[in-house]
Amino acid sequence: MKTPAFRPGGNRYLVLPDQIAEDSETIGGVTLSIPKDPNKQAIEGTVVARGLAASDYEVNDKVMYGQYSGYDLKLEGVDYKVLQENELLGQHLSTPFDSDQSALPLVMGTIQL
Repeated sequence: MKTPAFRPGGNRYLVLPDQIAEDSETIGGVTLSIPKDPNKQAIEGTVVARGLAASDYEVNDKVMYGQYSGYDLKLEGVDYKVLQENELLGQHLSTPFDSDQSALPLVMGTIQL
Protein backbone atom coordinates (compact mmCIF):
# COMPACT_ATOMS: atom_id res chain seq x y z
CA MET A 1 0.00 0.00 0.00
CA LYS A 2 1.34 3.44 -0.88
CA THR A 3 1.52 6.28 1.60
CA PRO A 4 -1.29 8.82 1.15
CA ALA A 5 -0.45 12.39 0.17
CA PHE A 6 -1.37 13.78 3.58
CA ARG A 7 0.67 15.19 6.44
CA PRO A 8 -1.07 15.80 9.77
CA GLY A 9 -0.69 19.22 11.33
CA GLY A 10 1.17 20.00 14.53
CA ASN A 11 1.63 17.12 16.95
CA ARG A 12 -0.76 14.75 15.17
CA TYR A 13 -0.17 11.33 13.64
CA LEU A 14 -1.86 9.54 10.75
CA VAL A 15 -2.33 5.94 11.92
CA LEU A 16 -3.47 2.92 9.92
CA PRO A 17 -5.52 0.83 12.39
CA ASP A 18 -4.95 -2.91 12.56
CA GLN A 19 -7.88 -5.04 11.44
CA ILE A 20 -10.09 -5.43 14.52
CA ALA A 21 -13.16 -6.92 12.88
CA GLU A 22 -13.89 -9.81 10.59
CA ASP A 23 -16.32 -9.31 7.73
CA SER A 24 -18.69 -12.21 7.26
CA GLU A 25 -21.48 -12.59 4.76
CA THR A 26 -24.84 -14.02 5.75
CA ILE A 27 -26.87 -16.41 3.62
CA GLY A 28 -29.00 -13.48 2.47
CA GLY A 29 -25.90 -11.63 1.21
CA VAL A 30 -25.68 -9.06 4.01
CA THR A 31 -22.11 -8.27 5.10
CA LEU A 32 -21.63 -7.98 8.85
CA SER A 33 -18.57 -6.64 10.63
CA ILE A 34 -18.01 -8.74 13.74
CA PRO A 35 -15.36 -7.60 16.26
CA LYS A 36 -12.63 -10.18 16.92
CA ASP A 37 -12.54 -9.19 20.59
CA PRO A 38 -15.51 -7.04 21.68
CA ASN A 39 -13.91 -6.32 25.09
CA LYS A 40 -10.72 -4.89 23.59
CA GLN A 41 -10.21 -1.33 24.81
CA ALA A 42 -6.81 -0.45 23.31
CA ILE A 43 -6.39 -0.50 19.56
CA GLU A 44 -3.12 -1.02 17.69
CA GLY A 45 -2.06 0.63 14.48
CA THR A 46 0.92 1.72 12.42
CA VAL A 47 2.11 5.31 12.10
CA VAL A 48 1.91 6.26 8.41
CA ALA A 49 2.70 10.00 8.67
CA ARG A 50 3.37 12.55 11.39
CA GLY A 51 3.10 16.29 11.81
CA LEU A 52 6.14 18.54 12.06
CA ALA A 53 5.72 19.04 15.82
CA ALA A 54 5.22 15.33 16.56
CA SER A 55 8.30 13.92 18.26
CA ASP A 56 7.57 10.71 20.18
CA TYR A 57 6.95 8.20 17.38
CA GLU A 58 8.38 7.58 13.92
CA VAL A 59 6.75 6.40 10.70
CA ASN A 60 6.21 2.59 10.74
CA ASP A 61 6.10 2.44 14.58
CA LYS A 62 3.37 0.19 16.00
CA VAL A 63 1.36 2.26 18.49
CA MET A 64 -1.62 1.72 20.77
CA TYR A 65 -4.46 4.17 21.37
CA GLY A 66 -7.84 4.27 23.07
CA GLN A 67 -10.91 2.83 21.41
CA TYR A 68 -12.67 6.19 21.01
CA SER A 69 -9.60 8.39 20.40
CA GLY A 70 -8.89 10.56 17.39
CA TYR A 71 -10.73 11.37 14.19
CA ASP A 72 -11.71 8.94 11.46
CA LEU A 73 -10.38 9.88 8.04
CA LYS A 74 -10.82 8.11 4.70
CA LEU A 75 -8.06 8.73 2.14
CA GLU A 76 -7.96 6.99 -1.23
CA GLY A 77 -10.51 4.44 -0.01
CA VAL A 78 -8.54 3.48 3.12
CA ASP A 79 -9.70 4.20 6.69
CA TYR A 80 -7.17 5.99 8.92
CA LYS A 81 -7.16 7.64 12.34
CA VAL A 82 -5.73 11.09 13.01
CA LEU A 83 -4.49 11.13 16.61
CA GLN A 84 -2.84 13.77 18.73
CA GLU A 85 0.39 12.82 20.45
CA ASN A 86 -1.27 12.75 23.87
CA GLU A 87 -3.95 10.30 22.61
CA LEU A 88 -1.36 7.62 21.88
CA LEU A 89 -0.91 5.25 24.83
CA GLY A 90 2.50 3.96 23.80
CA GLN A 91 4.54 2.01 21.33
CA HIS A 92 4.22 -1.72 20.81
CA LEU A 93 7.81 -2.95 20.88
CA SER A 94 8.68 -5.90 18.66
CA THR A 95 11.10 -7.39 21.18
CA PRO A 96 10.80 -7.19 24.97
CA PHE A 97 13.80 -5.81 26.84
CA ASP A 98 15.31 -6.67 30.20
CA SER A 99 14.56 -4.43 33.16
CA ASP A 100 18.27 -3.58 33.51
CA GLN A 101 18.54 -2.07 30.02
CA SER A 102 19.11 1.66 29.78
CA ALA A 103 16.30 2.07 27.22
CA LEU A 104 13.64 1.49 29.87
CA PRO A 105 13.63 5.04 31.35
CA LEU A 106 13.44 6.54 27.85
CA VAL A 107 10.49 4.38 26.89
CA MET A 108 8.70 5.29 30.11
CA GLY A 109 9.30 8.99 29.41
CA THR A 110 11.55 9.74 32.38
CA ILE A 111 14.95 11.39 32.34
CA GLN A 112 17.98 9.77 33.93
CA LEU A 113 20.31 12.15 35.76
